[in-house]
Amino acid sequence: MNTLDSLWAIRCTWLRYFDVFRKSLFYYAITSLAEPILSLLAFGLGVGGLVGKLHVHGAEISYRRFIFAGIVGQTVLFQGFFETAYGSYIRMYYQKIFQSMATTPITLSEVLWGELIWDATRGAMAASIVVLIGTITGDFSRYSILTTLPLVFISTMLFSALGLWVAAISKTIEQISYPQYLVVIPMFLFCGVFYPLETLPHALQLVAWAFPLTAVTSLVRTLTLGFPFQPQAVPILVFWWVALVYISRRAMLRRLIK
Repeated sequence: MNTLDSLWAIRCTWLRYFDVFRKSLFYYAITSLAEPILSLLAFGLGVGGLVGKLHVHGAEISYRRFIFAGIVGQTVLFQGFFETAYGSYIRMYYQKIFQSMATTPITLSEVLWGELIWDATRGAMAASIVVLIGTITGDFSRYSILTTLPLVFISTMLFSALGLWVAAISKTIEQISYPQYLVVIPMFLFCGVFYPLETLPHALQLVAWAFPLTAVTSLVRTLTLGFPFQPQAVPILVFWWVALVYISRRAMLRRLIK
């Protein structure tokens, strides 16, 4: 099968998910936007009223703007991981959708690419809506929605790949909660979503930079708030993207092909 045929097969898989998605658009809008908006209200207005201004990289910024950019990273993480970890496990184990699509001319490898690209598309839509709200309220720069779109898509695919890998190695759906609490929640708490990493001890800063969410939040703040570019963020993001996409696809193929 040539490249054009593979791209056509991946497109068909993506369209299959999109057709299902259209039927639950209202539910998606409510569930996807409720969490970031509630986080913004609770932390941006509640905690922000206590904190006031932050001094980050030699500049003064309101806590609301700072946390708003962090919520973009939070949305990318949660939308990418949870949708794929639980969604792909259900589609693989209970609904047998992967296996059904693979009985057509579409291969399992193409099905998995379609899965990752769709999950990245869905998560990027949610994160982009958060960026759009920040742009409308004046918290982000005017062109943030354009500059962040490639970043949130790539980042969501990274965390979708993490979710796919977890689904592939989990024997039961309950086992997904282990990496959720041991990996995802620590990233959420220690990767700079809620506070500048400079407030942590140096050793913990190094640990935080080992996780991909730190690179994502750093780049989001560079693009939306004009924070100084931290060059280590790019190779860290690229490394985790390549590693997780490769590992997750191999793990899922091993589980499906018996």
